[in-house]
Parts: sequence; structure tokens; C-alpha cells
Amino acid sequence: LQDAICDGVPMVVMCGQAATTAPPDAFQSAPAVEMTKPCTKWSYQIKSAAEIPFVFDYAFYIARNGRPGPVFVDLPKDLQNQVLTDDLIESFVTKSVVENSNDDFARLVQRKRDDGELFYALHLGNKDNGLSFEINNDANEGNLKVEHVTATEDSNLFEKDHTPMNKVYKFSTPIDGKSHEMDSAQDLKEGGNILRELVSMLRKAKKPILLAGQGCNDCPEELAKLADKLQIPVTTTLHALGVFDERSDLALNMMGMHGHPTPNFMVQESDLIVCVGSRFDDRITGRMSDFIPEARKAAEEGRGGVIHVDIRVTEKSKQVKPTFFVHSTARRFLELVNKQLETDGVTSANTAEWLQRKNFLEREFPIGIPKFPEQHVSMTNEEGTEETVSRTPMSAQHVVQELNMQLVKSGKIDDAIFTTGVGIHQMVAAQLITWTNPRQMLSSGSLGTMGVSTGYAIGAKLAQWGKIVISVDGDGSFNMTFTELKTIAEQKIPVKILILDNESQMMVEYWQRLFHEKRYLAVRNSNPDYVQLASAFGIKSLHCDCEQDLPQKMEEFLNSDPNEPIIFHVRVERTPCLPLVAPGQRLENMILEDEDFEVDPAAAPS
Repeated sequence: LQDAICDGVPMVVMCGQAATTAPPDAFQSAPAVEMTKPCTKWSYQIKSAAEIPFVFDYAFYIARNGRPGPVFVDLPKDLQNQVLTDDLIESFVTKSVVENSNDDFARLVQRKRDDGELFYALHLGNKDNGLSFEINNDANEGNLKVEHVTATEDSNLFEKDHTPMNKVYKFSTPIDGKSHEMDSAQDLKEGGNILRELVSMLRKAKKPILLAGQGCNDCPEELAKLADKLQIPVTTTLHALGVFDERSDLALNMMGMHGHPTPNFMVQESDLIVCVGSRFDDRITGRMSDFIPEARKAAEEGRGGVIHVDIRVTEKSKQVKPTFFVHSTARRFLELVNKQLETDGVTSANTAEWLQRKNFLEREFPIGIPKFPEQHVSMTNEEGTEETVSRTPMSAQHVVQELNMQLVKSGKIDDAIFTTGVGIHQMVAAQLITWTNPRQMLSSGSLGTMGVSTGYAIGAKLAQWGKIVISVDGDGSFNMTFTELKTIAEQKIPVKILILDNESQMMVEYWQRLFHEKRYLAVRNSNPDYVQLASAFGIKSLHCDCEQDLPQKMEEFLNSDPNEPIIFHVRVERTPCLPLVAPGQRLENMILEDEDFEVDPAAAPS
């Protein structure tokens, strides 16, 4: 639940509960609603079976509406067995709506239309944090029609966060650096003055950046259209990987703590940041006081700044003070901007020098692939004769690079979905896989939950059976949930699991090396024999421990037995994932080489 609320994942969770007639502290009873309220959009215990149709309609609506997230429904055992009848439903409706009992779930409330007319609406969910719906007769179908009541300026923030109001808030930024909201919000509409002002700023900027967040996952075509029209480079957050095809010359790839060097440099140099569908998470900003200095300067001088587009009005000025805050969906904003550009007849771009800067930085600061010297070892061959063979150890980066290269060359990269655990392997995958489609990477971002990759892979394959689902996992994460191999084997779910085994919690080990004077604690793993483990479940497996064998083994992993699960155990050396923006550092101040640096011990990552 916490993972889902942090990462904006729609989910409805049903939980069994002790009967409502059970005594206090009964067997298997728990205050589940109270425990889950902080990590859900709505948490509720059923009071009667008659509520179930209404509660679940609302649960699925609110889970997907606004910024998606989890909903928790607690189901007492006796109510699970209660017989649902028309009389029971009528009694519930009469009590909650007709008699307006101010029930915990449903109640009648008075609302005001834009023209001042008062009307009654059905308010569902919590009294203060719920949504209102109007029920009308559908003249065409002869049925009742339920419509979400649009939020107004008088609505509370919860309602506004679930109803993009298509408003633009403009801020003045005087030389003293303090941002002030100007006048009232203006409507974001086709041909409107504020839209033309936004487009004018985009056209005039010499160093613009499109920063695409998860909110762009539903409109990749509109994002690409804007980027191509004005030749604006695009960087993404972790959850937006694939929303902009990284085969494009405009792709900067992922930015942030373990992002590519080029977008980190360019974001700091940019005169206009257009952040669409991202909340400026601390993992992408570095030290906030030194984030986007050139855009701040451009805002003061009236030639640039920050345009922040978010579905939640509560994100306005929460992390970064924008020049414009657009309370809308990414799709609506991008569609209107693209239409305005067409109306204006824009045929040329203003970013030739800026793109040359991009090309220079990419040449000078590529993602490094750690390499190791070739080793010569003696071994006994199948004939029983001793011979000397060459074997070159590998890094996680080298293995993921090979995985990506084979998928791209074979034309299968568009058909692949990747899942990861949390650690070095996660960030290496984010850096080195060529992301081409939205929601192509499933990973725990804001919470950083280890062990999720196998479960995510199972879910992804069941939902997208025609896709190639590849779990890129580390040994530490895989060890936490490999009991799910039983599910994979029993249900014959053909997922591909790549285990990058360095026998360590390498990300934590690197932090302990940098920030804790090499006082290592609980960072080495004693792992099982993964080939034997796979065999115990009847799952095919491969093993590789050197560069020489990797291409052939990787090809077999990707292409053999497409209808059967497979595990590929690859032994890799312990290497950190670089670049790294250490906590408390400026975004462009990256650790690019595996060397010891002076750091602030108090700023150790969490």
C-alpha cells in the first residue's frame, strides 16, 4: 500500500476481518482501517453487505481518478456471508440518502454550480476527503446517470486534486528571489491569452528542457510532437522511462541521483524547465537551494523560468517555485500547446546550439562500463585433460548492456517489459536499457522496496501475456521473495529472471564506504546455488561467470523456450552504480569515477 501511494499506482485491496459480533481482541482481528489510512487514498470497513456495490464502484473510481493510488476495503467475516437483498439495499439507501444520516460512507450534500444555482449531490467517501456525484436521468437510455461533480474555487483541496481545473497560476519573481502569485488563476483554454504567453516563452527559450514525469505515460505522442516541433531535448524520471523513445536524437534519458550526466548538466544550464507530470522529487533535484540556477535567473530577467504541470493543485510551489503552475493533466496541456503552435504556424526551432551542447556532453560523459582484466585459469575439460582457458570477470553494467544490445538488434525491445528490485541492478537497468514505450519499467521508486521484481514480473506477464517480461534482479532483492518461484512453476508463467549476483548489497556497501569510513555492516550475502534452486522448482536455468560465454548464454536466455520460465544466474563483480549525486550536493556535482571522495558523513543516503 505504501509503495502504491508513493508511486501513484491504482490498486484496490480487499482484506478479511473478524466478525462485527466478535469480542474485543478476537482471533485475527486488527485495526486495519486505522493502520492503512496514512498510506491509502481511502480506507473503509463495510458496515453492511448492502454497501458493497456502492463502495466498490467508488473504490475503483477514486483509485484511478486524480493521481492514482491505493484504496483499502475491510470486510468483516459475518458481512461477507450476509445475503444481499433488494430490501437490504433499499434500507441502506433510505438511511444514508433519503434520511441523510451523515453516514460514514454516503450522505447528501448541497453544492453550488458556477452560475450560483444550488443542488443536492451524493457525497461518497470521507466527509472531508471525499467526492460528490450528481445523479440525473439519462434521456437517451432511460437510466440514471452518475456524474462526478466538478470542483470549483470553493471546493476543498482533496476535491481539486481529483478534478483538474485547467487553470494557470502565474507567479512574479522579483530580484529578491521571492516568488509571489499574481492575481487570480486564468483558464487554460484553446486560444487563451495565458496559453499564448506559455507558448511564447517556449518559443523564445534558447535552452529549454522538457522534464517528463509519470503523468506523461498516457500521452507519449503529444510529448513527442511538442519535442519534435520545437526541437526540445527530453529527460525523464524513473517512472516515466519509455514515455519518450530513447532512440530519438532528442532523448536525454533519465536524470537525477543515478541519472545520465548529460541531463543533469543541461537541467542546471537550462533557461526554461517544462516539468510535465512530475513532482520534483528530491532524487532528481539534488540540493534544492542550488537546483536550476539558470532557469531561476531567466525567470528574474523575464526570459524563462519554470512551467510546472501537475494534476494536483497541492503540488503548486510545494518543492520548486514555478513561473507558471498549470493545474491540468499532461495530455490536456500538451494538446493545447501543440494546437497553439499549429495555429501560430511555427516551422522553425531555436535550439541548434543547445542540441550541439547536448551532443558534446554525451561524448564527454558517457555512462561508464566497468571492465576487468582477462584471467587465465586451469581447468579440466570433458575429456579429463587439464587446459588453460581465458575468463574475463564482468560488471552488472556489462551484462545489462549485452541484454539491451541483443534486444535492440533483434527488434524485440518494443515488446519487452522489465521489472527490477532495488539496488545497483535497478539503476544500471534504468541507465543502460533503451526505453521505448510508456510503463515499460515496473519498479519501486519513491519507497525503494527490495524484493518486488519477481512479483511484479508475474503480474506484468499475466496482464500482458504477449509481451516478453524480464526481471532484472540483484541477489539481495531476489533472495527476499524467491518463494514466488513456486507460483511461477505451478502456473507455468513464462517470465525471464536475470539475477545479477555480486554476493552483496552493493549500493549500501558503497554508501558505507563513502559515508561511514568503510565500517561495513550486513552488506555481504551468503547465497544459495540458484541453478539448484531453479531445478528444485522444475524451472530451466543458465549460469554464466565470464564475458566470453555471455553473448551465447544471453541469446539462449532471451530466445529459447518462450513459453517456459527461465532463470539466468550471472556472477558479477562488486561495482558501484555511477554517476551518483551524493545527498546534499548540487545536481551537476556527480561522482563519475569509482574513487574515494571527501563527503559529508551527515548526508548519508537513506
